[in-house]
Amino acid sequence: MLATTLIVAALIGSPFTPRAVVPVTSPTIAITATPTAFNPQASARATETAIVVVVSVAGTLSVDVVTEAGPVYSNLVPATPVTAGSTTTANWDGAGAVDGSYGIQVTLVNAAGVTSQALTPVVVDSTAPVVRLAALGSGKTAVGPVPINGTASDVTPLTRLTLTVESQLGATLGTVKVPVSSDGRGGSLDWNLRLRKRLLQPGVYHLRLTGVDGVGNVGESASRLLRVDRAVKNNIIYSLREAGPVIGLAFDDCVSEQAWLSILKSFRAAKAHTTFFCNGVNVRANPTAARATLAGGHTIGSHTWAHPEMPSLSASEQVSQLKGDKEIWWRVAKASPMPFFRPPYGLHNATTDAAIGAEGFAYTVLWDVDPSDYLNPAPGVLVDRITRNARPGSIVVLHVSANTAAAVPELIRALRGRGLEPESLDEMFGVAAYLAPRSR
Repeated sequence: MLATTLIVAALIGSPFTPRAVVPVTSPTIAITATPTAFNPQASARATETAIVVVVSVAGTLSVDVVTEAGPVYSNLVPATPVTAGSTTTANWDGAGAVDGSYGIQVTLVNAAGVTSQALTPVVVDSTAPVVRLAALGSGKTAVGPVPINGTASDVTPLTRLTLTVESQLGATLGTVKVPVSSDGRGGSLDWNLRLRKRLLQPGVYHLRLTGVDGVGNVGESASRLLRVDRAVKNNIIYSLREAGPVIGLAFDDCVSEQAWLSILKSFRAAKAHTTFFCNGVNVRANPTAARATLAGGHTIGSHTWAHPEMPSLSASEQVSQLKGDKEIWWRVAKASPMPFFRPPYGLHNATTDAAIGAEGFAYTVLWDVDPSDYLNPAPGVLVDRITRNARPGSIVVLHVSANTAAAVPELIRALRGRGLEPESLDEMFGVAAYLAPRSR
């Protein structure tokens, strides 16, 4: 009588890694199990393994599921007489089985009492892979590449690993395929900072990895922040007609925290988003409102550190105004005002434009509607000035003040009444705001 022992390989790496059940062959038994790994809790087609046994001699056959250590876990086919060349089929749905390696063991006793055994391994995997994205080095880069390194712990190896890149507001900008390592336990890529063949604009991005294992379980890593900062070509815009029947209300300065929070509350109630061009000194003074702005899904842009007339400053002083605003947003909210900049009073010259591009701001955002809200007109007057002059794609310059904040609810209703939906610059631009034009 032939005795069969399950050979168990050493546990390697993660505690999620199953010990391998080594197959045992027999000249009188052919056995297959399809698929060799499955998830009992998955869709119908993947919830069980189909077993086919063909014997070359007559005898009594039984089919069992055995554990890594050898004991019988389940009997699938009790002792049954079979003829030479016959085929026996069975299914195992893994009911109640914990994740890990098992063996489908076939025992055949012929008429002379001689026992033959064959064994084929199967894996039960109902757990998503635990995916980790390694730290991104300094977290700041110029043009790349950025090393992307991921690891995964799972019962079955990974078959796919994908990097998802999101804006700081959580909008998906694109995905990148990450090559999976030969052992299926992770993957790596020197990423060139391109999505859809376009280079990421400077700013702050959220990166995460998604891994899919051999049975289709999906696991996702925690996000990591990536700061991109380099010189770019600056573009001046006054409106975005191509955005369609929308309007960009953009609020400057952010001196008053009470007015700032009031504006946020009004947009939250209206289920709409807007844009804030805050001075760095006011971001520093009002960190709660600054963080609430990003949490509410609103766009932020730079309005310099302290609201000077930029053309009156030297080149180095202008750069300092931009750097200060960038760094305070990072310190307060781990965010970036890039790629949007609005010069105080709308004033800029060639030196300003050069500084803006050198500091990574792809867009100087001016306006085509100015209701002079800084003069504190009555709310009804302010609303009328805007609605009379607004067109699809208009950008309106406003200020964070008590008077303007009081007019916001009525303003949103009036604009919607004219078929213009208030949107943030992120929404008006879409993905295009964060992807540079394709290189020619």
